[in-house]
Amino acid sequence: TEDESLNHRVFCYGRGDGDIKRKTPQLLKIDHSSTFTTPGLFWVVQPIEMGKTVIGAIGLAFETEAAPTKEVAPEILNTVSELLDNFFFGIHINRLKHSLIMGIQSALKSHSIVDSIDGAVYVLKKEIPFRKMILLYSDHELTGVSKINYLVYEDYARVYDSGETRHPGLDEFVKDTDGCLSANTDELKKVLGDNDLMVSYLLDGLIDEDLIGKVIFVPEKDVSFSIFCREIIQVFTETLRQRLVDFNRERNSLRKFFSDKVIARLTSEPGYHKLYLEPRDTDIGIIFADISGFTKMSEQILVSPERITRFVDTWSNEIIKRVFPLGACLDKLVGDCIILLFGPPFYSDTPEEIATKVIKSAEIIIEVTRTVFMMPEYSDIRKHPDYAKFGVAIGANYCPAVVGLIGPNDDLTAFSSGMNITARLQGLAKADQLLVTERLQELIRPMNMWQLVGPQAMPVKNVEKPLVYYHVTSLEKADQAGQK
Repeated sequence: TEDESLNHRVFCYGRGDGDIKRKTPQLLKIDHSSTFTTPGLFWVVQPIEMGKTVIGAIGLAFETEAAPTKEVAPEILNTVSELLDNFFFGIHINRLKHSLIMGIQSALKSHSIVDSIDGAVYVLKKEIPFRKMILLYSDHELTGVSKINYLVYEDYARVYDSGETRHPGLDEFVKDTDGCLSANTDELKKVLGDNDLMVSYLLDGLIDEDLIGKVIFVPEKDVSFSIFCREIIQVFTETLRQRLVDFNRERNSLRKFFSDKVIARLTSEPGYHKLYLEPRDTDIGIIFADISGFTKMSEQILVSPERITRFVDTWSNEIIKRVFPLGACLDKLVGDCIILLFGPPFYSDTPEEIATKVIKSAEIIIEVTRTVFMMPEYSDIRKHPDYAKFGVAIGANYCPAVVGLIGPNDDLTAFSSGMNITARLQGLAKADQLLVTERLQELIRPMNMWQLVGPQAMPVKNVEKPLVYYHVTSLEKADQAGQK
């Protein structure tokens, strides 16, 4: 037969060695079972086939006086051949299994979770006869809220995706974020319209198991998955489980600073950390926003730590929800002060675009603060005699800084004298007032979208020149003030 290098090899054992080697060219041409004799030996030989291709010959030699009949000899050879075939098939299956496992693991290393699953399904296509594959998986947000995503493959191609092409039945099904992952098979059969399902559950954790997803395979019609297929599917689901755990961990690490849209773009690019997140010296927009009168509000109105925490959480979460779509990134939340950066992580906006986003975000922060004050649970804030002094004080800047993931915890932050200046401006601002630096006003003045009052100046400790700043209001508010 042929060896691993596809070279002809002869494997001989026993008294027939010499005869076999002499007859090799003749034996390799055998295309059907046959018998012949040589001095003292009776031979039975048949071709070795792989598919419909002859790749060699196999035979047995018996001493003439002890030889079986011509009818029995082929049966003996068939038995030997079957045993060898099983042995070699086992080697083949192990090699195939190893190849599939390596292919699945390699595919699932892709930075994009969807692309990685596409690649793994393509690997499965070679050996696993399934008609459909459905993946349901949870995306755990930092707030504790879970969103269920899904992917549906038919004939090994992705046809439905919760982020793009929606499946009507699954869209409704995943609204119950807790129930859809733990739903029994009968419920899934109704949603998917298939009765023959193989369901695997994806768990995070060994002790406190957290259900993070499930994979459903629908085999080809009138086909049952073999043990081999089930083993490969098990490898796929286990590797996918770990990939989803890493996916949630990676996204939640980035969610501390960026919007989901930004995260999706980041994680789709190999080496995104080095490309976009390593510290760099560049110009950025900065906002410092602090709740005016918060100390009095905490001591006299909110009082309990739980209520104070709930107020700050509500306020900051609403701000992030509104300004992230404008391209803001969260530097940090320090007590009742929120610090936002504009420019990271892609640094593709012009200075004018960044300046516009900074001012619009500041206006949103003022609006959100008033909205939170108007919530029913904070009616006591509105009844306080100093309510008019409560609001949000904002300082904004556009300046050079070293910005990126910095420190032992890889936190997004910026370092520069401009950060200190912005903090000083915020400290100078009154409730619902936005103060900006001279550089920022230079960028927004030509747009004629806001009223700029100034310049005004303030001495800064350890700085030779005073800090020049401007008070910004919308043209609409300025007109209203003029009419009064």
